[in-house]
Amino acid sequence: MSEVVLAEGIYVKRSKSQFGGRDTSRECVLETLWFPYRTGDNCVELFPVMDDLKRVLRITEKVPLDLFREEYSLKENSREIYLELKKTLPG
Repeated sequence: MSEVVLAEGIYVKRSKSQFGGRDTSRECVLETLWFPYRTGDNCVELFPVMDDLKRVLRITEKVPLDLFREEYSLKENSREIYLELKKTLPG
């Protein structure tokens, strides 16, 4: 199987949630930012990115490739941020 190549950038995951109950119920969309660290074994390994886009938390999330393609999208104009964050991670 060929290796998956991802774009150099920060990815956004949008999750829908529902808060409240009955009359006060509302649907919300939560956006989280992710740094793609590695690919392999049909999975993508990601680190969460802080909201200020200046720090990566080294908590690994391993996501199957199909789910990644479905739930994550590339954040526009995030290549420079990605490259700066990449400098802070081990090789």
